[in-house]
Amino acid sequence: MRKRIFTLVALSLVLALALGSASFAASKVTITFWHAMGAQLGKTLEALVADFNATHPNIEVKAEYQGNYGALQQKLTGALVAQKPPTVSQVYGNWAAEFITSNALVPIENFVNGPNGMSKLEVEDIFEGLRKASIINGKWYTMPFNKSVYVLVYSKAAFAEAGIEKAPATWQDLLTAANKLTKKNDKGEFIRSGIGLRDNIDIFACFYFASGGEWLDKDGKLAIGGATGQKALQFMVDLLNKYKVAAYMSGYWDADFGAGKTAMYLTSSPGLSYTESSVAGKFEWGVAPIPASEPRFAATPVAGTDLAIYSKSTKAEQDAAWTFVKWMVEPVQTAKWAIGTSYIPVRKSALYLNIMKEFFAKNPKAEQSLKQLNYIKYDPNLAAWNGIRGDISTAVQKAFLAKATVAEALNEAVAVGNKKLGF
Repeated sequence: MRKRIFTLVALSLVLALALGSASFAASKVTITFWHAMGAQLGKTLEALVADFNATHPNIEVKAEYQGNYGALQQKLTGALVAQKPPTVSQVYGNWAAEFITSNALVPIENFVNGPNGMSKLEVEDIFEGLRKASIINGKWYTMPFNKSVYVLVYSKAAFAEAGIEKAPATWQDLLTAANKLTKKNDKGEFIRSGIGLRDNIDIFACFYFASGGEWLDKDGKLAIGGATGQKALQFMVDLLNKYKVAAYMSGYWDADFGAGKTAMYLTSSPGLSYTESSVAGKFEWGVAPIPASEPRFAATPVAGTDLAIYSKSTKAEQDAAWTFVKWMVEPVQTAKWAIGTSYIPVRKSALYLNIMKEFFAKNPKAEQSLKQLNYIKYDPNLAAWNGIRGDISTAVQKAFLAKATVAEALNEAVAVGNKKLGF
């Protein structure tokens, strides 16, 4: 009898465990995370996702690399048309602005203010400028994630050779330094340019913001065609064509710098890891803020994407996605992300963690990027902005190649852009 009772009890326990396991398995929520992080960035991201999955047994995040940002945008657009978007993805602000026109995204503020939300202190711990850049139509829609700022990279070895003691702080300093740093052969060809310039909106933004510019005027129209925009682009064109101290860079910026073909260039903070690889110990180099036309106009563009949660997902999937998003921007995770990628941590408190302090002690150049966070400016979160970015880059290119005057190039971009904005 006792043996039979023991057997029945044992069988009951086995059955209970089996049913419990089945119940656990059934309650596990799987979500998809689409991203555009390749190479070392992708490895760091995959490691973080693996940590999340290991510490959250009821949630499985499937991180799916979609290619570069352009490919990611196309795939997200197609997935939304097919009504099969991922649960969460990286997005630029202008993508999000387009997606919310069809109610495709759930505002992050819904989760922040929900039962598994964030306290006032946690919200304020996110850098204010990054939070503001995530607001669309008065609502907080996305969570800041892989953010970067632009900085000036310079060769300390070339500076020492030219007798320059410190990095340029103003445009006049930049011109003076570039003159001293430029080397040419007998044919007038560059052996080493003072600075390398690219013909895209982001590099134009570095000069435009640093002269007090704003993308839009008080009426919401493009403001780049005015005196400030012309001043910024004209200075860039003059560095190339009048003073002949700047090289029109193509290909990889860091490669030219590492090869000693240019003494200075502008890049975003994640680009510093590529600079380090290109220089490979050949010479000393440094990082400084973007030179401004005047000190009062100190500014830098902020780049990078946010995390967005899609409304097509079930409530359970959305909640799981929020748990993942919230975890990813906690101080420890955002610090690990910054250390592994050279992006900036999005939480202020991350800077005081020992792992962050140790990283800065070994990599002082990385800390320079964070000093620019009080001066960031960002793109408008408008659905039309993605196309307008291309129009502005085209204007910069035309001015660089003397296919149009600075005023003509910018005014053309303004006319085309304002039509896209509905004016």
